[in-house]
Amino acid sequence: MKKSLLLAGLLLAGSSAMADIYVGIDYGANSNDTTVEVLGVSVDVSNKYKDATIKVGSGQDGDWKGQLRLSRISYDKAIFDSSHKTLTEFGGDVIKEFSLNSIKNLYPYVKVGLGVGSMNVDGYSDSSITEVSFNIGIGISYKAVEHLYIIGGVDYVGRKWQDVQYTVGSTTYTVSTTDSGAQPYIGINYAF
Repeated sequence: MKKSLLLAGLLLAGSSAMADIYVGIDYGANSNDTTVEVLGVSVDVSNKYKDATIKVGSGQDGDWKGQLRLSRISYDKAIFDSSHKTLTEFGGDVIKEFSLNSIKNLYPYVKVGLGVGSMNVDGYSDSSITEVSFNIGIGISYKAVEHLYIIGGVDYVGRKWQDVQYTVGSTTYTVSTTDSGAQPYIGINYAF
């Protein structure tokens, strides 16, 4: 009897937790400011990007949510070399949604998150480099129909790339790179 009650409790807890789980996709495109520094000289470049993200999260409407995301970010201009322009990034976000009593099914939110990613490179001391990012943003989630949400928002993202080195003749140069900018996006979430 105790085993049956324990099993029933676990199933009930599991089904309750499943009710708060969602999956989604986001798409964003804009332009970042990329700063490259070599020998103490900084060069700023405007670099267009496209960002496709898949995510899984948990939380209730109008309350706290947490999500994990996997993004593929394609840059218009090469950050390090012309053959590799795609960053793969894994991250997590904490989201606080707010309920609007006057407008049903509309949830404005704020969020903050961290990410870490890598990009392949040629001609440097490493064949791939890593980066870390921080984001803070605002957005709106609209419950269009049962289980389906349309979202839109804008994040400010700052990214610091691993320093890399390259050698010309007998001289080795270190390249330090950062990029940042506003990243608008739209997406769809499906809640179970």
